[in-house]
Amino acid sequence: VRRSDGRVRFIVCKDLQEADEEIAAYGDGSVILCTDGYTIYEDIEEKEGVNGHLAVTHSDTYVIGDAHTNTCENRHSFLRQWLANFRGVSKHHLQKYLNFLALKLNSPEDWFEKLLCYNVSG
Repeated sequence: VRRSDGRVRFIVCKDLQEADEEIAAYGDGSVILCTDGYTIYEDIEEKEGVNGHLAVTHSDTYVIGDAHTNTCENRHSFLRQWLANFRGVSKHHLQKYLNFLALKLNSPEDWFEKLLCYNVSG
């Protein structure tokens, strides 16, 4: 979840060992990543695209200054409820489902118009 405007992006990772690479690929060099204490994020600040990393370990604290993971956790709980409506999805198409949900969250007023104008020809 981007802090400046609340835009969300969901990433499906085939292998958690390379999750930090996939996450860092979306950074522009000015990103300060706020995560929980999960071990896959340990050296993410060394990746190109990430300028810093704050790990909020919930066993110790829930906030470091103004850094927290509450918004991400909220989106994740919303994601789980939304996916439950489909009573299971193919993992082959999971990223497409998540891209659609991101479109709805990022453009709540005009997501349908954007969907109609989307060029699927590639």
